[in-house]
Amino acid sequence: MEAVHKAMEKLATAVGGGGDKTQYTGGNLGGKKIVTSHGVSVNADKDPDHTMRAVTWQGAKNIAVEERPRPLVTDPKDAVVRITSTAICGSDLHLYLGAATGMEKGDILGHEFMGIVEAVGPECTKVHVGDRVVASFDIACGECRSCSHKAYSSCDVTNPSKDQEMLYGHRTAGLFGYAHITGGYEGGQADYVRVPFADFNLLHLPSDLPDNKLLLLSDILTTAWFSTDLGEVGPGKTVAIWGAGPGGILAAHCSQVRGADKIILIDNQQYRLDHAASKIKGLETINFDKEKVKTAIERILPGGPDVCIEAVGFHYCKSLHHAVMMKGGTIACIGVYVGRVNGFNIGGLMEKGLTLKAGQTPVQKYWTQLLDMVRSGKLDPTLVITHEMPLEDAPHAYKIFNDKADGCIKVVLKTGAAKPEAALASPAKA
Repeated sequence: MEAVHKAMEKLATAVGGGGDKTQYTGGNLGGKKIVTSHGVSVNADKDPDHTMRAVTWQGAKNIAVEERPRPLVTDPKDAVVRITSTAICGSDLHLYLGAATGMEKGDILGHEFMGIVEAVGPECTKVHVGDRVVASFDIACGECRSCSHKAYSSCDVTNPSKDQEMLYGHRTAGLFGYAHITGGYEGGQADYVRVPFADFNLLHLPSDLPDNKLLLLSDILTTAWFSTDLGEVGPGKTVAIWGAGPGGILAAHCSQVRGADKIILIDNQQYRLDHAASKIKGLETINFDKEKVKTAIERILPGGPDVCIEAVGFHYCKSLHHAVMMKGGTIACIGVYVGRVNGFNIGGLMEKGLTLKAGQTPVQKYWTQLLDMVRSGKLDPTLVITHEMPLEDAPHAYKIFNDKADGCIKVVLKTGAAKPEAALASPAKA
């Protein structure tokens, strides 16, 4: 895989991705002020008199917890949040392995986080000091053309990266705690974080539910629901899901809640498949190291599934060919194609009448609805949480998550501001 990752870096350089040395957005360690073309500050002003702990990227498989100056309100619509709980996402492992272009030493990680509002800018009207909130992983302004179409993860104003524009032809929204190709904003695996456009990117939370029930609204629960929405999962539909990480397991949970007739989860980590099957009644599992997926699917679902969900990610690709093949809208294809174009079987897509949908989750489109479902008990995101650790144990948490050790599926990191959670009990089967 190391050879594949190096090939990816060379490919990115050739098309403008560039790696660390050619990033246009700069680091988040201070120094040059980075502002988007619409005047949004990327790096926060700092409080020289107060520090915090922050989980930082030091290179491939090298995570450190460092002392950093606390962020301050920088733009008028900002808030500063004191973190209580923050999670490690499966997509953070792309960064951990050095498989994503545009990381810089010292970057603060994390895009799943929640806490208490500590300070607000003068133009915040909905968010107030003392509010309990969860943040969306995507940073949206709420007012641009993309946001007006509810394509919040494609916000036109929050990502300054010229590299991503060259790579894709357009930019996504800025994202918290991710590579500079998505903006270079400081992340929420820390004691404090600055949130731009706070009125739009923070969701008010009830006081009667623990953090672990609410935290995953920031990304992975919403992303799982988004996958089932893209697939139009519902009664009469059968679903096959590739990847039994937290996203795949929650996609299976969401599919069940949406009334799917049959759900299959596919992976080669038996402990993950067993965990999912113990939580989700009627779930079928396939271990692709033990049997051929096509044969197994046809045994369970003659004729195949109605909906397929990919919940794995690019750094698990098996070959160089796979690696190098890796704006809101719809593409309708009625032209006749026979076989493959650039390695993609567009002939099969067209002739079989298949639909292919993808995208970064527009969290703000779904999270109010999902919060209601969590409060009612219809959705239980805690079924994927297997480990809870203090923030200072982040290096160990990243390692066991990546190594698939100690039965790890999802880790939640707690700061000193967090209240103790109840034991990680197994929820009742649906």
